Amino acid sequence: YFKIDAWEIGTEYIGFLFPLFVTVPVCWELYYERRNRFLVYTLPRISKQAYLGTKWLACSISAFMILFIPYMASALCALYINTPDLNAPMENYYHIWHTLYTQLPLLYALLLALWKGILGVLTMTFGFALALYGKNIFVVLTAPFIYVILENFILSILNFPMYRFVTAFEPTSIVDQYINLGSFLVGPTLMCLVIGLVILYFKIIKKSSI
Repeated sequence: YFKIDAWEIGTEYIGFLFPLFVTVPVCWELYYERRNRFLVYTLPRISKQAYLGTKWLACSISAFMILFIPYMASALCALYINTPDLNAPMENYYHIWHTLYTQLPLLYALLLALWKGILGVLTMTFGFALALYGKNIFVVLTAPFIYVILENFILSILNFPMYRFVTAFEPTSIVDQYINLGSFLVGPTLMCLVIGLVILYFKIIKKSSI
């Protein structure tokens, strides 16, 4: 019913594959820097913590832009270039910030693109942590994607779909009670806990070092 609908429908595949988009292009380099001992060569010039902090910042900016640019570019196309069939049938989804969605769609798209970019940074951080300790590059690059799929499945089985990470990433629903503050916070918080547990597992149980 609104031009912005084409943006939400047309970008659904990004919401499914985004853990791969933000992890694969940036985390493989850190993995190989550790495996070929490039990190050791940097120590005379810069401390390990400073180098990894700078590396994380660069990867975070990359992950953010990987999501933000396509989302904003597609929103501009949907609003000002595309001419969709506004009479086409579609589900009556509930939207967070419904007033912005109907009256200020560009601002609505901007806020969601910013939020999705932030979640992309968090997901990349999961892969970043694995790249610091993991030995299998396939696990390093696909673990965030597998985690999102499993978390989605488990919370759906437990009848808590409103707290899934994908719900925070795509805050739309057919049932309006699914959208609440917890929908934005619980999924990312769970991922933060998992990242912390992964780091503790490698450092304390496996006694791995960077």
